[in-house]
Amino acid sequence: MGRSERIIDCIVLLVLLPVLLPVGLLIAAVVFVDSPGSVFYRASRIGLNGRPFQMLKFRTMKSGSKGPGLSTSFDPRFTPVGRFLARYRLDELPQFWNVVKGDMRVVGPRPEDPDFVSRHQKEYDEILKAAPGITGLTQLVHFLDDLDTNNPLAHYETILPGKISLDVRYVRTQSFGGDVAILLRTLLIPFRLIGDEVKVLIDAQRSHPEASTRLAVGGTSFVLSIVLVIAFLAGGGPLS
Repeated sequence: MGRSERIIDCIVLLVLLPVLLPVGLLIAAVVFVDSPGSVFYRASRIGLNGRPFQMLKFRTMKSGSKGPGLSTSFDPRFTPVGRFLARYRLDELPQFWNVVKGDMRVVGPRPEDPDFVSRHQKEYDEILKAAPGITGLTQLVHFLDDLDTNNPLAHYETILPGKISLDVRYVRTQSFGGDVAILLRTLLIPFRLIGDEVKVLIDAQRSHPEASTRLAVGGTSFVLSIVLVIAFLAGGGPLS
């Protein structure tokens, strides 16, 4: 990681810190109250030049849960709050600590599990010339992806080549202007989500014109939209 890249990451962290810190503390408190166990979860990932590191996340599953490393939105191991955090990638906010430590950058290739890196070693030898990032081309394109509940591993293997291709493209074309563009696209994601929520509200109103239904759906959409805007502006966007 170059000195200029490190300086840029530090500037981004300083700008986001006033909002990032209280939002992170709020989510940590909710996770603590939601279910017993540690607030954080550490996931093994491969970083710059093939160096392994522990990527920090908010815990989204019940303590002591066993099972595959991949999950779907219907995974029974999720806690009630954890399912929401994982769906909108809010569990990834603690990775800013990995940026502080130098394990990650704000923008970069998607951090990957050691097992998948070993299966595609040739491609990752090139990708890992850059430090992994909280947001990047792959995270933008695949932000709302969900895996097939019947066989998440097989489904992930089918979409992984596309993610690898995006990460290789990022490494080959990386520039200061490109990183800024990715950050700006990241900040636009909350508005896309709000648009989706508004569409759900309109569809619900057409299907269920009763006032009580409109109020319930509208209230849920409004609260969700506000939470997402605050959290994404605090966290810098989609995290994967």
